[in-house]
Parts: sequence; C-alpha cells; structure tokens
Amino acid sequence: MPGLEFRLLARTTTDAGEHGRFAVRIPADLLYLRGHFPNYPLLPGVAQLLALVLDRAHALWPEFDQPRRVARLKFRHGIFPGDELEVRLDRHADEVRFALHRGEQVCTSGALIFA
Repeated sequence: MPGLEFRLLARTTTDAGEHGRFAVRIPADLLYLRGHFPNYPLLPGVAQLLALVLDRAHALWPEFDQPRRVARLKFRHGIFPGDELEVRLDRHADEVRFALHRGEQVCTSGALIFA
C-alpha cells in the first residue's frame, strides 16, 4: 500500500518567520480512507493534522516535540482520493500556521502551538 509522498516546493526564511510548501497527492488506497466513509471516501481531520501537517512540520523543524494545542482549526472543504494538495506551513516562534490548498481553494487551515 502506498503512503504519502511529499515533494518540497519551497523553504524560505523572511523577517516574518520560516515558511515551507509541499506538494502531495492523496492516493485512493491510503489507509486513512478505509471506512471513512463507505462509498464516499473522505480524508479524516485527524489524518490531515497528523499525516499532512504535523509530519511536514517535524520534517522542517525537528526540534519541535508534540503540539500543546491546535488553534483556529477550520475544515472548509473535504479532501478526497486523487486530490493534489499543497501543504503550506508558516513558523512564527513556537507556532506553525498551516493551510491545505487544492488549487486556490483552502480545504483546511489552523495553527499548531508548540509552547
């Protein structure tokens, strides 16, 4: 069973913080899609946070442990098998703001607070 394969699009540092962007395609046989939901596979919110956002935050900033909380979390549009996404991360001190984009559409956004 294939997993998620990320491609780094950009990693930058500015006066406003550190930023990272990744591309990823959601495979139809991704384990997280099993049973969620029969005949209408949808990537669960917890999988979005753990497998897409937290995994990439740890890849960019391995000094972070586990987040203490999630803030401003918004699930705006479902994520489905075959979707091509861009994971955008912006670090400001101990906070990582994130957005999962499908084209120009923001599917999910929020912030992980690490301190």
